[in-house]
Amino acid sequence: MALELGDHVWYWNGNISTDKNIPRAQWFPGSNPGDPNDYLGNGVNIYYYVIYPNEIARGRPHLRSGPGSFAWLNNNPGNLTGVPGGADYGQYPGKFSWHNFLIFPTWEDGFAAIGKFLRGPAYASLSILQAFSKYAPAGDGGNDPALYASSVAEALGVPDSTIMSDLDDEQMLVMQNKIQEIEGANPGESLAWDSPEIPPEIAEQLPA
Repeated sequence: MALELGDHVWYWNGNISTDKNIPRAQWFPGSNPGDPNDYLGNGVNIYYYVIYPNEIARGRPHLRSGPGSFAWLNNNPGNLTGVPGGADYGQYPGKFSWHNFLIFPTWEDGFAAIGKFLRGPAYASLSILQAFSKYAPAGDGGNDPALYASSVAEALGVPDSTIMSDLDDEQMLVMQNKIQEIEGANPGESLAWDSPEIPPEIAEQLPA
């Protein structure tokens, strides 16, 4: 399994996987199938790595408030998601993390992508309230889209009925910063490619 830039890798006890989700059924066959967070007590020993040109990011995003949130690890401050063949926002093509989160080469690329995403045809004609009902739907991870929209609108100093296409570039930048704040980014660790903390199972698969 040769790794590429933008790949993510789950690691536990000498096992590696590039699946979007931790392969629980394979690694922890006795875990409760009805509890997606049952790792048989091994959660703190599971790590998530992302391969970048000048570093390898490491964290435990599957843990509540664990070091290294997906936003931080994936350089994706807006927690943007995508699908194969979807629009290009500057992400690594074809690289998808848990929940179909996109993975970006740099934090700046991921931040700029929020604006590109919200300027797209799927959002341009929506009000701020409608936009965040789509961006962060209520049925997805306990989101509160109305609160999200009101927080963004308050930061902009406009009503949440404001149409997205009516926002100028300066207002969009305010929106991007507020989204980044709301989504949060819990830092993990930045490791050098030759760090002894990189498991050999991963190190031997790194690009030449």
